[in-house]
Amino acid sequence: MIFVINKKIKYNEYEGTLEDIDDPGNATLLVKPACRLLSIFVRNNDMLIKRRQLLDEVWEDYGLKATDSNLNNYISGLRRSLAKIDTEELIITYPRQGFKFVAKKITRQDLNAALLEKNVIQGSDNDKEETKPELPMAELTSPPAWWKKAPLKKMAFIAVILVFPYLLSMAYKQIPVSNITNLGKYKNCDIYSIKYNGMQPKEIESVIAKHYTCEDKANIYYYFNIKEKGLPSYASVFAYCPLDVSVACELSYVKS
Repeated sequence: MIFVINKKIKYNEYEGTLEDIDDPGNATLLVKPACRLLSIFVRNNDMLIKRRQLLDEVWEDYGLKATDSNLNNYISGLRRSLAKIDTEELIITYPRQGFKFVAKKITRQDLNAALLEKNVIQGSDNDKEETKPELPMAELTSPPAWWKKAPLKKMAFIAVILVFPYLLSMAYKQIPVSNITNLGKYKNCDIYSIKYNGMQPKEIESVIAKHYTCEDKANIYYYFNIKEKGLPSYASVFAYCPLDVSVACELSYVKS
């Protein structure tokens, strides 16, 4: 997932980078804990995140030792990285409580859509760079005979349109994006799992259909076997997050 913060900062979860939109190509690489911190902040903008939650989700859940010192150090480092691009203070500290991310505006962009857009732009640039002054005019204006047949041209074009998104999505499924796996799509909802295990994709889709209409574009994150506080049992958690970040995510618990 790609997040654009205050129309100035582009945060790419897959690459773990921060980039100035006005200065593309000069990206800052974040370490894993900083990426996980920022991912929590951008998904909970303008909400106070408790220190305990950050320690659990950034370190404990990954089998790492969580300390207040680690948290403070990574928050400071993340502040410095953000300040290189946007001088506004984006992370507010609440002593002995936690932290709040206070961006004025955050927009989400699906990673697959961003890759497709990038490929289209690069393709357009390559077309512009091609030079053909040395070819005879006859060669420029006369395509091969098979290409003159309209039905074949249409079939070839349609095949590219249909096959490319499939290959792109399959490639994306094989890449670990901070332990996030793309499980497919239900209506207008893209489905992702965190540390995938447990339910099969069809079972997950069935649960989603019972809880969400997916009439609007959204991402749904599936967490398997999460321990509920105060209860001895485990549950699977579904987080429904509309692409409109002004709308809060909804959580649904399904007992394991």
